[in-house]
Amino acid sequence: MNKSLTLFAIVPAMLALTGCSRDVRLTDEKVRTVTVKAVSHYGEQLDKSASPEKVAYVALRAIREDFQAKSDADREAALDKQFDVCAADELQRVNKTGLSRDEWVYTIVHRWTPTVAHYVTDFPTSWEQAKSRLVNRKIESIVDHPDGGKRCEIAMEASDPSGDVNARVVVLVWLAMDNGFWRVTHLGFDPSHRSLGQQQASKGP
Repeated sequence: MNKSLTLFAIVPAMLALTGCSRDVRLTDEKVRTVTVKAVSHYGEQLDKSASPEKVAYVALRAIREDFQAKSDADREAALDKQFDVCAADELQRVNKTGLSRDEWVYTIVHRWTPTVAHYVTDFPTSWEQAKSRLVNRKIESIVDHPDGGKRCEIAMEASDPSGDVNARVVVLVWLAMDNGFWRVTHLGFDPSHRSLGQQQASKGP
């Protein structure tokens, strides 16, 4: 796993963006209070037994719906799903800003869709599609975590909407174990690869 791309590496950048006090840009926004718990979306029960691949699938599908939303209500519904699968307590654990927990989590999750929006048309819309594409690269322990936490990296090839094979990317979804649930911390890309090569996708339940 590329440590330079982990959640903990993006915190300094987020500090510069958020400063050390309440973000006035959030004044009129719907800032949710996220409780990490079992949820169900797209027919998938995301409880403590749910695999990180299934959680990543739900996040990617919700991001697609967010980007393609035709109304504010549709977009808020898609965002609700994203907040449902975020690792809110783990995100707060590394919050070194002056933002409250809710504001910090809002700031992080609202960056998910803009980060990967260019490729959303190739995101899977069913678990049957997703499970053949999602690759769990590694589950590892989080160093110095007070509760012996774990994290993992889910990778998925995504085609450019133009069809240019040279613009294909590997989308990465990083997750952490949060109160016994696999939940998403952030998304990005593998800067070193445009395909997954010989890696085999997960065949999870």
